[in-house]
Amino acid sequence: MALIEDILGYFGNASPVLVSGGGLAFTALLIHLLSKPAERVGLIDRPGGRKTHEGLVPLTGGLAIYGGFVFASSCGTGIVSPILLLGMGLVLVVGLIDDLYGLSARFRLVAEICAALIMVVWGGKMIHDLGDIVGTGSLRLGLFAIPFTVLCTVGFINAFNMSDGIDGLASGCAITAMSWFIVATWLAGQPINPKEWVLLAAILGFAAYNVRHPLRKKASAFLGDSGSMLLGFALSWVAIQMVEGGPNRILSPIAVAWVLALPVIDTVRLMLQRGLRGGNPFVADREHLHHILLRKNLTPGQTSWLLVGINGVLGAIGVMSHHLGVPDSWLTVGFIGIFAMHYRLTTYGCRLDQADSAIQPSTVSESLNALSVRHCLPKTAELPMEVSPTSGDIGGSRDGRLRHH
Repeated sequence: MALIEDILGYFGNASPVLVSGGGLAFTALLIHLLSKPAERVGLIDRPGGRKTHEGLVPLTGGLAIYGGFVFASSCGTGIVSPILLLGMGLVLVVGLIDDLYGLSARFRLVAEICAALIMVVWGGKMIHDLGDIVGTGSLRLGLFAIPFTVLCTVGFINAFNMSDGIDGLASGCAITAMSWFIVATWLAGQPINPKEWVLLAAILGFAAYNVRHPLRKKASAFLGDSGSMLLGFALSWVAIQMVEGGPNRILSPIAVAWVLALPVIDTVRLMLQRGLRGGNPFVADREHLHHILLRKNLTPGQTSWLLVGINGVLGAIGVMSHHLGVPDSWLTVGFIGIFAMHYRLTTYGCRLDQADSAIQPSTVSESLNALSVRHCLPKTAELPMEVSPTSGDIGGSRDGRLRHH
């Protein structure tokens, strides 16, 4: 016991980089240690039917990231707020139950609201104003600060959950977001909070087993709902921390929106399109941006790297524009323009898919593209690919996201 205390004491006096390295290593270790227990309890993604991955893939990303985060946090006092660990633990547990047994969308929503309230009421993290987004001065929220913060947190948790459809996409977007938050803090001349290094390291420890690269042709661990909800909550906490401090804030709210842009824009676009078609905005479909790109003959790896790169570029625009003094109103106009372009291009892409589906013979059942073009139509077709059973849009369809392996 004394040896363990000596080790933790040494890390506590070490640099944040060294502490984060311990968290990264422990996260990677947990990926290995949890694989067999996950298989025994059923915390796995099974192949079969429309799922084309090989073997049983554990849904242990959330547990491993949380474990690495807690381990590194214990190496020193004051690294991470206990309230943050409590909120992350709540969404992790709810996500694990959902991965194992399935939960209603209503129950998940209530749990997410509770976690957001823990962050606001006990953690004191709140969005008090929206900055000068209309060019008339800072737009303060007043009494709407609490409900607006809760709404943004719950919305982002679900947006991030929906983005986890192919190997490496969600974890890659989380890495780019955390990296830009750290850069923004450095550019602002403020000390970087150790928890930001620790969280980034934990995500990297998981991404090594989830992102496709030359040494890894497919993911050997998935986030599951537990992991995507956990990261969505943690990123929301850090993002709100970025906008605190009034005039001395690290980033303006609209700059933070650029850092988190891709999952948010794609989710809002989807809900608008579903509503305009007269459907339920919360019912899952196969019209996410990564689905559209896959139907354009990009591989899952190419799609993931492309979208993570786009998310990184959008984050760079937000952070560097804020640092260079670009007015918030200009960033707002630019953000609306990016959303409009995204909406137009994805709508056009779906229309091309519909036109192709009318030309291509329906008997080509072995062709992924010949079948998947139907996903832009109101009714979806059976596909020879995996549909993740552990995730989906908030409306409750648990097979709402395609996962390619």
